[in-house]
Amino acid sequence: MLSHRGKNAHKKSLTAVILLSVNLCLTVGIIMYLCLFANVKSGVNPDSDGFLSFDESERVKYTLYIGTNDKDTYEQIIPTDEAVEIVNAIIAKHAGGYTFNNAVGGWVDELDIWTHENTLVYTLSWIDEETVGVIMDEVLAALNQNSILLERNYVSSVFYNGKGFDE
Repeated sequence: MLSHRGKNAHKKSLTAVILLSVNLCLTVGIIMYLCLFANVKSGVNPDSDGFLSFDESERVKYTLYIGTNDKDTYEQIIPTDEAVEIVNAIIAKHAGGYTFNNAVGGWVDELDIWTHENTLVYTLSWIDEETVGVIMDEVLAALNQNSILLERNYVSSVFYNGKGFDE
């Protein structure tokens, strides 16, 4: 049988274990809450700081590499400025916006000939893959292309408006 002093020590040990267990449970609960719920937003609220959290804004970004050499002649028939206007008009019919860059591409073709061409590079965001396919079909026909190189990347991004980032 435990002495009075032994019973007190046992009670103190048991109390310490219970308090540590409660503390651990509360700490885990707080961490889970912060990780799962602290920055959840369903969209940009005009009355808020103007940001989506990075976690909530993951989406697909498509990059189209559109050549300007004609598929039959391997020569550029449509001037680059005109090709840009054609592609801009096609994208404007189907998408809410784009980012455009001019580039020059080079590769060895199926006849083992080193080939260069002006390349139109378009980045499309906040668009579904089916609509990207419709755009590419129209561009293929309008510029008489064999193919368009399409990159699909999963990205996180936020709009910055000078008010700081979500905490």
